[in-house]
Amino acid sequence: MTSKTSGTPVGAGKANTIGEVMAEVLGVVRQNERCFPTQILRTRVAISLANGDRIELELDGAANAPLPSRVELQVDPCHVVDSALERIQASKSIADLNLGVSAKAAAEKLLEQFPGDVKFTSGRRTIAEQAAAMAPNVVRNRKWIEQTYKDTQQRAALQKWVDENPSATQAATVAVGLEGVMKGWSEAQQRSFSRHITGDAFDVQPVTGTQGGKIKEAITKLPKLNWNAFTEGGLEIWHAQFDA
Repeated sequence: MTSKTSGTPVGAGKANTIGEVMAEVLGVVRQNERCFPTQILRTRVAISLANGDRIELELDGAANAPLPSRVELQVDPCHVVDSALERIQASKSIADLNLGVSAKAAAEKLLEQFPGDVKFTSGRRTIAEQAAAMAPNVVRNRKWIEQTYKDTQQRAALQKWVDENPSATQAATVAVGLEGVMKGWSEAQQRSFSRHITGDAFDVQPVTGTQGGKIKEAITKLPKLNWNAFTEGGLEIWHAQFDA
């Protein structure tokens, strides 16, 4: 979104927090009232995230309503984003995952066993999606790639980029850098690094309690399972990958 008064993209200045960015968006509405007739009582804002997900917000209220001098969030913004992403990601069906034959059969078997509990959060990824999925974890832990993936030349190349670019501290910047490294890989190299890229892996939303334990056990017994993990680089991520 671009301000019609300054021509500057919204969020391109010093607005670093969610509250500040939202205040800037509402400011553009107020400064350009002629573009927002007073009879418009609902505004939809689409937020695109670095990993490719989108969050859409609907705001009720007249377009020319007074704007507070500062927008304050009463909850942890990180918790808001994480919760929203969880709901978006968990809505993926097996068809959405675009899996290979073995991984799809395993996903169907797992869902058949636990139809009310298993929610898939990730399946096949493009190179850009893989980079975007890794980037937030790298921002939290600069050694996350090294601590998560098996020792290969591909892992070394990605970790080398992270180590040599300490100023890359935003997920979007890290994602661009990691994507640049992976773009030159062959399909075999991609699969060696992450079977998500070739559609031979999926992630499941963690489940707590006794039922979670049963699902974990079932994952370890899925047909053609190549490897599984329930933590990656210190983060709770339920991952399963399969032989083609």
